[in-house]
Amino acid sequence: MPLKIILLLDSFTLQAWQLEVIRSIMRSGHGQLIACVINQSPKTSGTTSPFIYRLYRWLDRKLFVKEPDAFANKDFNELGLGNLMLIPVKPIQSKYSDRFPQESLAMIKALKPDLIIRFGFRILRGDILNIATHGVWSYHHGDPAQYRGGPPAFWEVMGGWETTGTVLQRLTEDLDQGDVLYQSYAQTDPLSVQRNANNIFWKSAYFVSRVLNSIELLGEQKWKEELNNQSKKPKTPLKKPPGNLQMLGLFWKLISRTIKRKIQEKRKPAHWELATVNHSDPSAIKPSDVTLITPSDFTSTYLADPFPVLHQGITYVFSEKYDKKTNKASIVCARMQGNELQDLQLIIQEDWHLSYPYVFEENGVYFLIPESAETGKLYLYQASNFPFQWERKSVFFEAEAYDPTLFQKDGKYWLFVNQKPHPACSSFDELNLYFCDSLHTPNWKAHPMNPIVSDVRKSRPAGKLFHKDGKLYRPAQDSGKRYGHRIAVQEILKLTESDFEERTAFFIEPELVDGALGVHTLNFCENKMFLDFYFRK
Repeated sequence: MPLKIILLLDSFTLQAWQLEVIRSIMRSGHGQLIACVINQSPKTSGTTSPFIYRLYRWLDRKLFVKEPDAFANKDFNELGLGNLMLIPVKPIQSKYSDRFPQESLAMIKALKPDLIIRFGFRILRGDILNIATHGVWSYHHGDPAQYRGGPPAFWEVMGGWETTGTVLQRLTEDLDQGDVLYQSYAQTDPLSVQRNANNIFWKSAYFVSRVLNSIELLGEQKWKEELNNQSKKPKTPLKKPPGNLQMLGLFWKLISRTIKRKIQEKRKPAHWELATVNHSDPSAIKPSDVTLITPSDFTSTYLADPFPVLHQGITYVFSEKYDKKTNKASIVCARMQGNELQDLQLIIQEDWHLSYPYVFEENGVYFLIPESAETGKLYLYQASNFPFQWERKSVFFEAEAYDPTLFQKDGKYWLFVNQKPHPACSSFDELNLYFCDSLHTPNWKAHPMNPIVSDVRKSRPAGKLFHKDGKLYRPAQDSGKRYGHRIAVQEILKLTESDFEERTAFFIEPELVDGALGVHTLNFCENKMFLDFYFRK
């Protein structure tokens, strides 16, 4: 039975991401809006922000507004909820907070709501926090482990922080110290607060429906037990918009970092190189174990995403070949001779960008599923003459899919792919899982816990799943610091049609190779490992 939900609003003009929150709830079928509480005397929290901060935010919005804009004004009536009950409330106001009068509390309590979602009012105090079965839910677009208050997505950009956190929380009397219902991390935009915020606000639009789905899957009692097991969080610093002098200093540092970064990017473009490791223990790699194997004449192109295959005693390495001039990649294959790649040949080229050549064998036949997210679908290729001749066989997956990674277990095929929750979001943040019974007539079912990971530090696939010492591991990209910064090796604890759980076991760092800034693929072939390292050259 859908949970009964009440919205707290300051007006019927909402931001686009807020309207998407409500639409997502309605699509889920797990929640039913029964009333809107309308603030009759909306008031901003605190005083007007300092002038230079406001000037910067105006300029940032003008220069970096991103479509679709999460903050565009939308009419609540677009939802078509004409019969919704409206409850006008004039709150009892102090300097920063709002309390509800007893008569308003009585009206809300009579509706027996399961939860209240806060899109209006200021800091809430008093009995309103405890009327609904599951309390009042609100967003903090920042990491409460780092700071309370705001502005959202601002301090991360100004401080050059690697990641920007976002939480959906159940409010308590302590500001931004409530019970965390859902948490996600994104890579911080290095320049624009507006772009940074646009990404995380759109992504957060789906948090409420995901939590409602968790309540449905676990049952209310178990869900509450897991929520109550959260450790007590220490109070973090309270942030607010910076004063004029502080804002000037922050802006100068931002511009200096940006100029330095742009000069480096211009002088030394991104470049990847393949490498081998002379053993098969990813937790014990030393710098002396690593040998770069990319041909030395690769300057206008590079190789990345190595997938090795041992066939008739020969190791073949499939990889992405990226052309720096056209900004497009194709799939190539070469054979290993000692520590060198030889006979490099183009095997798959399309009108769209191809990468991450996930190659596998079944019943003596070789197949390949390269990333083709640009087309919004995955294609299955079959070897007509392995390893250098391939034919496109069929559409394998009818949706956007970044770094598709296939795994077979319990008679089923499991497909791990990164996907954007919204077109304006990053492809780095969220991992989804699908399963089916047949490889050749796939009828993919979405895992009920999707996304199974919502954290840029351990979401996007980085190679094939592998077993070691009786345990199952999933290589993942940690792109918090930068794209493909390092590999987080995740131990999978549960993998069923209804459950998924993993933990970070260890990391593979780029510092294994002098001058490397990143490493983002790990695959095995007999007693060797294959990696790729990122440089600026």
